[in-house]
Amino acid sequence: MREYINDEERRKYEGEPPKPQPGGSPEGENGSDDSSGQSSLEFEVPKKMSVIEQFRISITQPKQLIGLSELSVGRFVRYTLFLGLLIEFMLYVIPVAATIIHVGGFRNLFENNTPEFSMRDGKLTAEEPFTIGLGTYEIVVNTKEARVPKDSLGTVPLTFAIGSERIQVIVTENGLQQVLLDQNLSGYFPDGFNKEMLISAIPGFYIALVLTGLLMMAATLVKYLLAALLYMLIANPIARNSGLYLNKGNVFRLCFYAQTIGMLLVNVNKATGGYIPGMIVSMVGIFITLRYIFKTFAPYMRYGTDE
Repeated sequence: MREYINDEERRKYEGEPPKPQPGGSPEGENGSDDSSGQSSLEFEVPKKMSVIEQFRISITQPKQLIGLSELSVGRFVRYTLFLGLLIEFMLYVIPVAATIIHVGGFRNLFENNTPEFSMRDGKLTAEEPFTIGLGTYEIVVNTKEARVPKDSLGTVPLTFAIGSERIQVIVTENGLQQVLLDQNLSGYFPDGFNKEMLISAIPGFYIALVLTGLLMMAATLVKYLLAALLYMLIANPIARNSGLYLNKGNVFRLCFYAQTIGMLLVNVNKATGGYIPGMIVSMVGIFITLRYIFKTFAPYMRYGTDE
């Protein structure tokens, strides 16, 4: 059985509304805000809370998200990095590591499973088209065309498509393809580049994999941070009506914490092959996030004022 330091801590962990402080209520004695302009509701949040504890509360105790929003910016940043690493571990690290182990490393892959190719006068020629799969990412080489046709590619999240003259970086999400880069191949591979030079550049491949993972993690975090800003459009009016006087920074952090389950659902679905349509999983994630936001503020809502 958990031991509590005081009654306020018990209320906090058991999901009860904080007890109004002596000398007033959230709205004072006559239904108006107190003269200090601050809510008398206080949330006793431990100054030191691990990311694991934040993760647990974000998933299992939506009524305590207000408490999490009171944590320092540094602890919030550590939590966002934790979620980013967790997501990239599922989507990137495990599939790429499993593929590298499966093919016996890049040296074995390039020496025994890659056809001969060479770069001459700004054009790449290969004996036959080939694909290097790295989990949910692919390198597709088809030198029969100057630019690899998009309709010939698969639906993996990230594809490096290399034709005889052009290299493309294509992101695919929910069946929609977006070209992030489309440039001349000569800007990346010098004349004379061939299979032997590729093998000698293997250490650079591992560095590139690490950098790619970090960039993908950054893109993932930016996406969910922007989503938190959108959720703020709904959460801000609710926060004002609750009488808690949360500033916009608190509401923003609360909205990010509220997305935790939705993030996990969407990315676990991707990591397991996307057997459920991404749009459906995204809608479920949005519904859960909104429900968590409403449940957070529900105990403090003011549905009317006394005359």
